[in-house]
Amino acid sequence: MSLDLLSRLKKYIHDEENSLLDTLYADCQNDGLTNALNHVIDTLLLGTSSSFDDESVEKLFAICLHFCDLSSNLKNKVYDLLTSIIGSETAVLEDLIVANATDFFVPQTNLESMGIAFQLTIKSLSESNQLSIIHTSSSSSRDKKKNVSHQQNSTWNGLIHVNSFLDSVSNLFQKKLSRVWTTSSERDMFISLFLKQVYTLMESEINMKNSGFRVRMFDLISLAVKYHHQTAAAETRIIQSLQYFEHLAEYLADLVHLTTVRYEFSPLAEGILHTLCSLEFSENDVKGPKQVSLFLVHLSSLLPNLCFKQLTLLTKLLDSESYTLRCAIIEVIGNVILDLIQDDSEEDNSESISSNVQSILEVLEDRLLDISPYCRTKILQVFVRIFELPIKYPQKRQEIAELTIRCMQDRSSHVRRNAIRLFSKLLTTHPFSVMHNGILTRSVWEEGLSFVEEQLRSLQPKRVVTSTDYESSVDENLLEDATMIRDEEDNASMDLESSQEKDPLNAYADSVPAEDIVKINLTKRFYVEALKFIDTLEEGAKIISQLLSAKNKSEVIEAMDFFVCCSSFYLSFAKQYIKRMIHLIWVKGTSDEGNSIQNHVLNCYKSLFFQPPPGSDANDRANYMARNLISLTYDSSLAELTSLEQMLSILMKQDYFPALVVTKLWQVYSYVKKDISRTQRRGAIIVLSMLALGNNDIIIQGLDYLVQIGLGAPGLDDLVLARYSCITIKRISKSSPNASVITFQNSHVVCQKLCMLLLRPSTSDEWFGLQEQIIDAIYAVSKHPDELCTNVIILLTKNLFERTKATEHSNEDAMDEDVNIPEQEKNASTQFAHLIFVVGHVAIKQLVYIEYCEAEFKRRKADAEKNPTESNDKSANQSEFDLITGTSEDDFAEAMTFIRERELLYGENSLLSRFAPLVVEVCSHHTGSHNDSLLVASSLTLAKFMCLSNNFCMENLPLLITILEKCDNPLIRNNLVIALADLTVCFNHFIDEISEFLYRRLLDPDPSVKKTCFMTLAFLILAGQIKVKGQLGIMARSLEDEDARIADLARMFFTDFSAKDNSVYNNFIDIFSVLSKSSEDQDEEDTKFKHIVRFLMSFIEKERYTKQLTERLSARLLRCKSQRQWNHVAYALSLLPHKSDEVQKQLDDGFRT
Repeated sequence: MSLDLLSRLKKYIHDEENSLLDTLYADCQNDGLTNALNHVIDTLLLGTSSSFDDESVEKLFAICLHFCDLSSNLKNKVYDLLTSIIGSETAVLEDLIVANATDFFVPQTNLESMGIAFQLTIKSLSESNQLSIIHTSSSSSRDKKKNVSHQQNSTWNGLIHVNSFLDSVSNLFQKKLSRVWTTSSERDMFISLFLKQVYTLMESEINMKNSGFRVRMFDLISLAVKYHHQTAAAETRIIQSLQYFEHLAEYLADLVHLTTVRYEFSPLAEGILHTLCSLEFSENDVKGPKQVSLFLVHLSSLLPNLCFKQLTLLTKLLDSESYTLRCAIIEVIGNVILDLIQDDSEEDNSESISSNVQSILEVLEDRLLDISPYCRTKILQVFVRIFELPIKYPQKRQEIAELTIRCMQDRSSHVRRNAIRLFSKLLTTHPFSVMHNGILTRSVWEEGLSFVEEQLRSLQPKRVVTSTDYESSVDENLLEDATMIRDEEDNASMDLESSQEKDPLNAYADSVPAEDIVKINLTKRFYVEALKFIDTLEEGAKIISQLLSAKNKSEVIEAMDFFVCCSSFYLSFAKQYIKRMIHLIWVKGTSDEGNSIQNHVLNCYKSLFFQPPPGSDANDRANYMARNLISLTYDSSLAELTSLEQMLSILMKQDYFPALVVTKLWQVYSYVKKDISRTQRRGAIIVLSMLALGNNDIIIQGLDYLVQIGLGAPGLDDLVLARYSCITIKRISKSSPNASVITFQNSHVVCQKLCMLLLRPSTSDEWFGLQEQIIDAIYAVSKHPDELCTNVIILLTKNLFERTKATEHSNEDAMDEDVNIPEQEKNASTQFAHLIFVVGHVAIKQLVYIEYCEAEFKRRKADAEKNPTESNDKSANQSEFDLITGTSEDDFAEAMTFIRERELLYGENSLLSRFAPLVVEVCSHHTGSHNDSLLVASSLTLAKFMCLSNNFCMENLPLLITILEKCDNPLIRNNLVIALADLTVCFNHFIDEISEFLYRRLLDPDPSVKKTCFMTLAFLILAGQIKVKGQLGIMARSLEDEDARIADLARMFFTDFSAKDNSVYNNFIDIFSVLSKSSEDQDEEDTKFKHIVRFLMSFIEKERYTKQLTERLSARLLRCKSQRQWNHVAYALSLLPHKSDEVQKQLDDGFRT
């Protein structure tokens, strides 16, 4: 071979036509490829001691150029030949180097020939898209479309042979090649014959997945970099590959790590970092920054110490426009900090490391103001990783905890979610676990601080009173002129000094070691920092509690986990927020995300209350669960009890609670041997009533207890207990739609006990609630509740008037005696109120009963038509429904409507018709002197009567509205607001006309009335019962109500309202008009107006609607009569993204008169 390497490369590699090699390959095909290759192998292997002849080498080159067309066997032979020759020539080369020879021509040219052959094989594989030398079992549809030869050759599994080849090249690269190729250009050219092909093989993702093959390629590159000055070339190729091949990012980081650690060569890594930090990416370039980010993050996890040395350079990328790169640098910083913290616990120079850690942490804290939510999120995630380690810096922990609270109010849900997660991590890893077993109950730490402060005070010496102190406090008029008796003063002074020296307190203080005082001061500081951390937790918990109602479900789950975590540390605020969590049991969704909220609530409560300590036996587990179930009812509001009821019914349907737990609850409820806590007995029956919704067999099990306790003497002493007992009884009828209906005859002991309890007189305000539940229970369990209630009303009326007569006679006899007659009259009025209340509630339950009868008739009629044979085989003991099966549905419905409209309140034989005029008369004198309970009961009964009959409603609607407008009692206004909503549902055709009176209650001075009114209107509007008009503006004003509950309700309403056919957009102009007008009267700085408009605008997202709204608002600009009106419209327009040049010009011109 007389040609140098460069000439040979031009001849065989860079010649695009390759006419010479193509001709030689055609000759080989004519002779047979196997024979031709065998001949080449024999020739070359025999001539390794001298230069190869040109003909054999060129034939090898020709075969290698068409390498992809060879069979797997021939491919293996080619690589075995290359491996063998490189191995033998390397041995020859080593011998010559050891012998200090100067002529390396033979091994040099032979090795160059093998390098060219290797390059030709890779070129052939690359051009035919067959770079993967590892056979995979799966094949894509594209493989099946290739021709037969390609399909056969594509399955070549040459891993073993290529590995052997790379091993031989690695052996070669370990020699002193600078002795052979004396100039750097020649040496670089020779080494590139192998390195470039290795880089090409790395382009195949399948190749890189094989660890053995990957490590061999990396070894080859590392050897070339360390021993043969290939750093610059490797750096350039790595950066290029990084940007063009997505799968290589982390693998290239592994390569750099291998070079730095195993081969102890760091310049390559440093050079790459320098180059990457100087790169600039365009805004549209997504792929480049992503790959660089992956590389940097993985490299920092492998070489954190190296990244720490280059941190000043790397942090410059925090100013990059690409948020992906900024996120990567943040994670790099996190990996560096983690490494430093671990070194801090192992090395002696901990002070220097701590200083570095704190300064780097400050960099991350500053980046919490990054404009990208992804970067802010990444910082929080890094902090979570950092605080998983035993980091020692309590002051830094406190600073980060305060910053985390700020992040909880971020606009991005990702940031808020990760902020909660970090806050939980700060709690679980808090540094105050060395005292009080790690619990963070405020009272415990405050008591500890007080004790420490008392210790310090006891160690402080009493301050000695000096002459200066006396002089500052003595009246100078008392002082006499000085005398000449100096000796006495000197003696007194000496006596004072000696007495101070003998003071036992000073002596004790001096005797206490200084170390102990320092220790107590440190303890005090520890307590102060712990209490400060508890303050921070309480502040953060308030914000997290608001996120329990967030739209993003993952935020809600994180918030729940945080409060569960707080409970495990006995934080005092945890209980109230855990109670608030229970309302999430109502969250439902069609997706797994929606259902996950409900499931997570269940899991949280299970872990907190229903999972006994491990190792407990069955009895202990039942006691644990029963005790906690009862405790959940303590100090619970009605809303909390309703949500708890839903939760327990779900768990009961899942058979979560063992039967022994139910038995324990009945035992607590029925225990009478000695007095027990009222709240505990009440809690037991409340829980049992809730569990009954999931399985009504529970009530049958304890029916005797209900009669003896709830309807017996204990129930009479505790009306709340009796009320919940009645609630439990009424749930015996049906626990599920498919369950059988359980009813009793009127003579049954349960029905009789209920009637006796209802007839019992009482002056307690709790009696109204009990009466309601008794009537509900009667209609739930009695077969003929109307008959039973008729008898009760008659007896109540008779007893009332008999007691009234007796009272009148006693008043006449007691005119001359000291008897409290007004008190007797008040009692009589209260009993009258009870009667009126019973009549009203029986009326509404009778309406429900009539509707139930109508539905039951239709059901039985349908069943009879479906199964005529079964209906004929019924027993002789038929019910009333069975006797009217021949009646048509329409006739039955008309009969029921007639009874409801004309009989109940107007029938000659109707009992309710006797009370209707009486109720109207009482309500007509709503400003009279009678007590409030009578007016409350009468107005409520009037509303219930109005639900029965259309005619009665029309007649008395003005009276109801008059009471609503003029009554001073907020309870009555609350009741009538709800009543108007019920009437709207019953008689929508004319109630809708007077909805204005309902909207007025949104301006009611009493917050409870406003809240009730808003909830009522929200229900009616979302259910489509009333038409929305300009009054929506009044509802929008509630978004900034002083009562946070009303403001929360308003946000929930408009969130739901916006989901219905672009409702916010359709009504926005009307809402805006009302808000703008009311703002002029009530909101001088327009702060509330801006908040409301911004909130409503967030629901108008579609481009089409924003453009239309822009046009409508811009037209409104021209009609503005004042600067303030113009400012309102301009502010609304500023929130819209799509503004034409004309609109922008209008805004720039400003208001014009």
